[in-house]
Amino acid sequence: MNLAIRFIIGIYAFLTLLITGSVLLDVTAIYEPINELLAIQQTNEIYWIIIGVLSFVAVVSLILFLSSFKKRERSQSKYQSPTDIGVIGISKDSIESTVLRIIRRFEGIRSVDVDSSISKKTQQVTVSVCYSPFGPHPVQENAKKLQESVKMELEKWLEIPVKEVKVLVKNQSNPTKKRERVI
Repeated sequence: MNLAIRFIIGIYAFLTLLITGSVLLDVTAIYEPINELLAIQQTNEIYWIIIGVLSFVAVVSLILFLSSFKKRERSQSKYQSPTDIGVIGISKDSIESTVLRIIRRFEGIRSVDVDSSISKKTQQVTVSVCYSPFGPHPVQENAKKLQESVKMELEKWLEIPVKEVKVLVKNQSNPTKKRERVI
């Protein structure tokens, strides 16, 4: 979680604690903060600040409520192919290592990062390849050949349906070169 989300959740938790405490005090008749809030004149600045804070709590509560019903598809750790005798499983690691073996045949590619995800619903594989180009090889032509080759060979060799192959060409940052010193 990044800092902004943690900050919003912290404010939300604090405000929820304050509202819950005030309702509990009001229900037990120890102190009546809600009646005192209603007794504040509407022209007072505090009244509008409290209305704004309660609106913020309501909006965040609505967002959390609606996001609790949202289903996220998570990737499986292996592809499973049912047969007459049982199930054949191909792990995510073996899919990625096969893609790396396919990529090794291409020239002008370095710093390769491969990630794959297997859809639970459709039982299809999505492969993401990220690399840095080098040399005189045309980048787009190389990336297109790489996409076609990875898709074709995964479907042919591992016999798994490939939904898509995403290729990201990144610029390799040149590390600062150190000067050689003669001692």
